[in-house]
Amino acid sequence: MRTFGSWWCGGLLVALSMVGCGGSETPDAATGVRPNIIFVSIDSLRADHLGCYGYSRPTSPFLDKLARKGLRFENALSTTSWTLPSHAAMFTGLLGPTHGLVDNGMSLSEDHVTMAELLGENGYDTAGFFGGPYLHPTFGMAQGFDVYESCMTTTPEDQQGEDVRNSASAHDAPSHRDITGPRTRERVQAWAEKRTAGDASSPYFLFVHLWDVHYDYYAPKEYEALFADPNYSGPVDGRLMSNEAIRPDMSRSDLAQVLALYDAEIRFTDDILEGIFADLEKGGLLENTLVVITSDHGEEFFEHGMKGHNKSLFDEVLRVPLIVSWPEEIEGGRTIRDQVQIIDLLPTFASVAGVIENLPVQGKDLAPLLEGRAMKSRDALSGLFIDGMSQRALRSNQRKVVRMDDAAPAVYIDLVANPRETFQNVITPDSPSGQDIRRRGEAEIRAAAQRAEELRRALGKRPPNQIELSDALRNELSKLGYLGNED
Repeated sequence: MRTFGSWWCGGLLVALSMVGCGGSETPDAATGVRPNIIFVSIDSLRADHLGCYGYSRPTSPFLDKLARKGLRFENALSTTSWTLPSHAAMFTGLLGPTHGLVDNGMSLSEDHVTMAELLGENGYDTAGFFGGPYLHPTFGMAQGFDVYESCMTTTPEDQQGEDVRNSASAHDAPSHRDITGPRTRERVQAWAEKRTAGDASSPYFLFVHLWDVHYDYYAPKEYEALFADPNYSGPVDGRLMSNEAIRPDMSRSDLAQVLALYDAEIRFTDDILEGIFADLEKGGLLENTLVVITSDHGEEFFEHGMKGHNKSLFDEVLRVPLIVSWPEEIEGGRTIRDQVQIIDLLPTFASVAGVIENLPVQGKDLAPLLEGRAMKSRDALSGLFIDGMSQRALRSNQRKVVRMDDAAPAVYIDLVANPRETFQNVITPDSPSGQDIRRRGEAEIRAAAQRAEELRRALGKRPPNQIELSDALRNELSKLGYLGNED
């Protein structure tokens, strides 16, 4: 593994890592060949609903086993709280204000180099399988993949433009009722069998997007039975956003049913993932393979008065699981408490692949942490800019500064004393003892955001491709909450 150089602006956020060390044909020192890379993104998965992150329910036996044998990152942060910009961040190694794909009606500019492009241009076979509409090629996510297949059952693969976005939008959108996990496993298995039967000598990069944890919650009944009260007869069903009974003042038993349905989806997805890995192992495709499993964002269940996602930047939507396994190279059974970000994935993949590229990214190569060495801690900038919102948060392991909009003063949260980010224990402009802290926090978040914007201009990349929205689509997006209203 090779650690890239980086420079720091003001000692705070936005490291610009220049991917430019090592060689694209340089083998891994231990195995003599470059590793395969499997990258799994589980949509809408909260870290604190997994057993390996302390959850009491048996939602994740397979992920827990991987975490025990590999590495578990305690503080992994997304860049935002909804699917499209967070995947753009993972794919490019750039923050939202820099890659620019932060709102609806946009697709990722072809100017950006994605992790699939980077690896594919340096000798990797690349394949991607996705279960949700925001990963559709319409949004620019297919860049660099040799194989990129939809596993949705509600959106035809040849569908384009507004029709695809419409399938992602309304509260009652077909994609929200879709169950894609089994089809995803079938598609990955077919790819694996074809690869095993062929004479492929190149390493592979495999991306798998699992959708079913995303609302609506319609796991098979046997999974619901693992978590739900068998005597429950209330108004809660699998619909999270369109069911008016699911609201902040709902009863405890109703909320318990919502959480049970969410947990059932996690367990269902965990079993699907275990099956995918069993298929890959059967084909002999897991030898010398780096496995990285994470999520694009979490989910809110009224911790701060809201449900779903793309509403806020609290930890229930920003803190995601990150589990890494590479038995040939990484000593397992460790927990990494250093704060990391999803933008760190691209430079880490480039590092283990020995890639030579002068590629500017804001993420950092995590090789030192994987190898048990220390890294300088960094603050993590996140943002939410959909439908005219302008929320920003700057987080470290110990504290968080949040601006709910450009006109509002920043709020300082001591995460050690106030890990749940309760409103009663924040430092606001009315807190005399916190005036200096608040002012410093505001200056930090303003400077971090400015650096991200400056890097966007310095890179000279074209902005995201604008997509014209019809009146009908705009109405559907509004129903989902992406253009105001609720999600």
